[in-house]
Amino acid sequence: MSNYYPEENSPDSFFNKDVVKLLFKYILRYRGHLYLAFLFVSIISTATLTVPFLSRITIDRFIVKSGYLVRHDKTNVEQSRDFEKLLSKSMVLKDDTLFAFKNDLSGLSADEIRKLTSEGTLSESTFTLIESPAFDNKLEIKISEALSKGILRAFPNNRYLLKDNSSSFFTVSETALLRIHDIRQTGFMVLFILGLFILQFAASYFQIITLMKLSQYAMRDLRTDLFVHITSLELSFFDKNPIGKLVNRITNDIESLNELFSTVLVTLVQDVLILTGITIIMFFTDHHLALVVSISFPALFTVMLLFRIKARQAYRVIRTRIADLNSFLNENISNIRIIQVFVQELRQFNKFKLINSLVYQANLRQVIIYAIFRPLIDFFKWFTIGLVIYFGTTFFLEGTISYGLIVMFLAYINSFFEPIGDLAEKFDILQSATAAGEKILTVLNAPCRKEPVLHSKPDLLLPENSLHGEIVFDDVWFCYTPGEWVLKGVSFSVPARSTMAIVGETGSGKSTIINLISGLYPISKGRILIDGTDITEIPPGQLRSNIATVMQDVFLFSRTIRENIIMGKGWDEHRFQQVTTITHASKFLQRLPDGADQKVMERGVTFSAGERQLLAFTRALYFNPSILILDEATSNIDTETEALIQDAISQLIKGRTSIVIAHRLSTIRSAEKILVLNKGQIAEFGDHDTLMELKGLYYEFFRLQFEKTG
Repeated sequence: MSNYYPEENSPDSFFNKDVVKLLFKYILRYRGHLYLAFLFVSIISTATLTVPFLSRITIDRFIVKSGYLVRHDKTNVEQSRDFEKLLSKSMVLKDDTLFAFKNDLSGLSADEIRKLTSEGTLSESTFTLIESPAFDNKLEIKISEALSKGILRAFPNNRYLLKDNSSSFFTVSETALLRIHDIRQTGFMVLFILGLFILQFAASYFQIITLMKLSQYAMRDLRTDLFVHITSLELSFFDKNPIGKLVNRITNDIESLNELFSTVLVTLVQDVLILTGITIIMFFTDHHLALVVSISFPALFTVMLLFRIKARQAYRVIRTRIADLNSFLNENISNIRIIQVFVQELRQFNKFKLINSLVYQANLRQVIIYAIFRPLIDFFKWFTIGLVIYFGTTFFLEGTISYGLIVMFLAYINSFFEPIGDLAEKFDILQSATAAGEKILTVLNAPCRKEPVLHSKPDLLLPENSLHGEIVFDDVWFCYTPGEWVLKGVSFSVPARSTMAIVGETGSGKSTIINLISGLYPISKGRILIDGTDITEIPPGQLRSNIATVMQDVFLFSRTIRENIIMGKGWDEHRFQQVTTITHASKFLQRLPDGADQKVMERGVTFSAGERQLLAFTRALYFNPSILILDEATSNIDTETEALIQDAISQLIKGRTSIVIAHRLSTIRSAEKILVLNKGQIAEFGDHDTLMELKGLYYEFFRLQFEKTG
């Protein structure tokens, strides 16, 4: 039969839009949190972009406050637009004299600067602008001396220009007094930048809190919907798919989606904002230096493309190898008794070593790919930094850029390559989450049970226990896998409140019949009638509330015995005592320290098979069903317990329709009808005496069994 999970391969593409749609279907339920998270992302991105820009302003305006004198009367109408912008940015010292900071000359080429200098428009020397110095008697004398020597020039509004090569004329303390205005402004800028860092820290904190809440809310809803969907799937789905993988869908795979959103998608928005902002700012401030930075981009993008291809290939191999390992471990641990009985430990260990080695090699290949990628990104970063330092120094010496601009570019390059360096980790998360999301979608797209329209026939909304229990199979065909028929044209009837036994070899269709009676599978052809009504027209909940099934392998939940018996049905102390007495479970309960409140361990492993059967009979009787199904219920019971159960069965079947399947034919001799199945078809049908007289298949079963038991 087909399987929804043939193997744990990686997805064909590293990005699946259906997975993103699934994720945002739940994320968008909490739009307020999402918008708030993006607001914090915007604040973080803005702060990241603003700090280097403010650092540049601080360096150029208040630390390295160097520039040129511009003689406005020397300009002519043929100057470029960039020079016109320079004039608009320049500081007016007096009517015909302006001061232009070096960073404002970034729009001019070296040739234009030389031409302006030769014309006398720009001064040959550079000056440091001094504004509002703090005077004392000693400094006033020193300033007068500097003015007389021509290394210092005075202008209105308490402004001075000091030649850059004459800064040693003043002592450190005198320079501090001269630059007191710049020191204060630098302090204000540092405080402002510190405030941005605090804002960025606060935004990061609240972004993490908001994202964690948002992702947990969304994953909670997805986990709930997935669980509800799984419990509403057709039973055939569980026949085809391992339970462990379905559990993995609800736990690990949803956690992978959670990591995709909180670690990749939101930070991806932040990274895109930062990368776009850095690129725009660099080209806007100095396109020449920005072009220098972009020299490494083609090689960088080529490396990223190759990494994506190689990482996908490595991931696919790893998933395949892990699937092989999981399959091997599941097979070996499940069949450990067979392995030990046939002394296959060494042979299986050698197989395990081979598979484990393949997993190791696959993971090692991925490690090598990742180990190459990150250092390559660092190489490109330092290569780009080297280019900026080399060409930036050249441009600085030519006077076309400022020192602060170089510092800003270096800071932006570091911020630019940081998210690219994290790409390896994010790519791994993206691949894992995409694979997990596709598996979740596979489950969500699986067809659910077809429920009847409850209001279509109001008379079919039956009260509990209202069924009489007449069962009719009318030419029923059924298959689990198309073309492989399990039942072929089966027709029989069971009168209400009578007992019918079903016998046959393994795989003849016995368990299939009782599953169809409970409406657990849709039939392929024919009809099944209960009290003359097609079971497809009876609401499944009402149908099953009238049917109790005791399986051979009794399942008990990890709850108290009392909870396992009543199964959510209203508590009735008198009825509980009554049914435990009838099934002889009361004797068993009296031996337990906590009686009916005794905690059941997982699957009831601390109880014997007989004790679990007693509890299953008690549970069935407590529900007082109209139809009772005993599926090989006595095949694993010891002689003493079987005697107790045989007595309980005689009480159970009174007044209700009973279907009994048993390998021990002695337990069904009293059945009014016995149905003998052979390869999905009815071979014989009648009571015990009639079938024995036929000396057919039932007779052979009976004879062979009694020969074995003596």
